Amino acid sequence: MFSKQPSNLSSTSQPVPCPVCASTCGSTPLNRYTATVAASHFCPPTRDKNRHQRLRESILKLWGGDECIVLRCRNCGFAFGFPFVGGDEEFYAILHEQKDYPAWRWDYDVALAEAVSQFEGGRILDVGAGVGMFLRRLESKWKCFAVEGSESTRRELEAIGVNVFRDLSTAAETETGTFQVITVFQVLEHIAEFDQVLQLCRRLLTDGGRLVVTVPDGDAMIRQERLTGCADMPPNHINKWTPQSLSRVLRRAGFAVSQPIHEPASWRNLKASLHMKVQANAMKQRSIAAQVYRIQSKRLRMLGLACLGAPALFAMLPHGYQLRQGGAFAMVGVAG
Repeated sequence: MFSKQPSNLSSTSQPVPCPVCASTCGSTPLNRYTATVAASHFCPPTRDKNRHQRLRESILKLWGGDECIVLRCRNCGFAFGFPFVGGDEEFYAILHEQKDYPAWRWDYDVALAEAVSQFEGGRILDVGAGVGMFLRRLESKWKCFAVEGSESTRRELEAIGVNVFRDLSTAAETETGTFQVITVFQVLEHIAEFDQVLQLCRRLLTDGGRLVVTVPDGDAMIRQERLTGCADMPPNHINKWTPQSLSRVLRRAGFAVSQPIHEPASWRNLKASLHMKVQANAMKQRSIAAQVYRIQSKRLRMLGLACLGAPALFAMLPHGYQLRQGGAFAMVGVAG
């Protein structure tokens, strides 16, 4: 479905500067995707032909063509999509027609331990808050705010008493220097304007305030694709972060930076890898997985997918140790 090490990448007319370190010394090509492959990753036509087509048309507009290449900077290790553009509101509206938010995640515990616990209370801002799973668990001594781009999700947050901004720029107009804690859980991998986001976060924090950033680990995402066949696909994920590259941009935005905190190994990670393996198989239209996705009854479809997990587990057993490893890391920035 995609080619490793694209052979004609060198034919591009100009060097592609790294968005993190601006190096033009060269980038290693990792993958090349077409809009059809990307749309099939998010929604195979066997699952929903109309949604697949709408995703494909949205991706074509974002890329300004039919292709995206993933490059990795040889200087700082940061990997990025080229064209370097993330999903827009239209893309995510289609993508999140089937949305599901986890009740709790490992990085929420990191935020509680490394940031929230450092203060007696105050104001906290969650950027890309979803339906507010993290904010819902905070004690009443915290006044909760969120940034969320989806109108329907903003309504859900407001219904539970969270003050919601559409974007960080709007928040910065009135709330400069008022937050003790800002959390950015699994957001920076989605956006090209990460420097602007981090600068606005610094502007919104009090001196000594904590910024908690979590992102997928770039090396883990590359490993995931190699072992499961399931891509870390643009334009949803357009950045593959390493501790080195994330530390660089945090310092550039004015933060003193902690050592990275890596997601712990867990059997749940292996379970997620099994799902990815089945999802990758479903992109082959004649595969059993693709036929299972055609089943209209969700209950029967989930039963069929569970049955496909057994052969997927057998195929990936030799890589079980690697697949149990955490796929993300956190860094805490202190506003100086």
